[in-house]
Amino acid sequence: MIESDLRDMKRKPYGGISNISKYLLEQYGQRGVLVKRGRPIVMNHKSMLEISGRKTRNCSVVAVTRVIDYYRRTMKLPGIPEDIRELYRDVEEIAESYCYNDKIGTIPFFISGIARESFARYGIQTKCKGVYIWTFENQVVKEISAGRPVIMNIARGYYKDHTVVVAGYSIWKVGDKLYPMLRVIDGWRSGYYYIDYEAFAKDISQSIFGSFNTIVVK
Repeated sequence: MIESDLRDMKRKPYGGISNISKYLLEQYGQRGVLVKRGRPIVMNHKSMLEISGRKTRNCSVVAVTRVIDYYRRTMKLPGIPEDIRELYRDVEEIAESYCYNDKIGTIPFFISGIARESFARYGIQTKCKGVYIWTFENQVVKEISAGRPVIMNIARGYYKDHTVVVAGYSIWKVGDKLYPMLRVIDGWRSGYYYIDYEAFAKDISQSIFGSFNTIVVK
């Protein structure tokens, strides 16, 4: 076995983290100290299966559905189904016009268009933008601080070819280094999990490739 294979075996995944302190200890040698916690966004965090009624490649469709449901509740937007399962069916119908299907899933470049048209179906104007050159400050801190969840599509690593919703963040200090952690709903399971942004953004073998989709309701 070559040396790079040994390193790969020791590398911890950047996502699916349930206990940040434990993860930091295993990955970086200390439990870390919480320096800052961003505004937590409370959303429907049921699994993809629970929301759609089936297990398939519909992570992006479910992510758009979560965000619409969030704005329906927090902004009291009229006309949007209160039953998230009914809302999902509406979003899926629009996604199909963007070439979505159970076999290939959703083309990432189309996520913003699906979100825009899904909101428009209920007479709501939005500014939906796909961001392919991103930073933690602009696409996470700024959006979360404004109370806006972010859709994140990931190409490699733990969440390969998967879409999650970013619903918060925290920053931890280990030694003299800061480690941002993204609070996400991954849809594989219900609940909230975490992504080590440092590992995601810096390790080309694990991830780095992906996009963020920001949504502003006008």
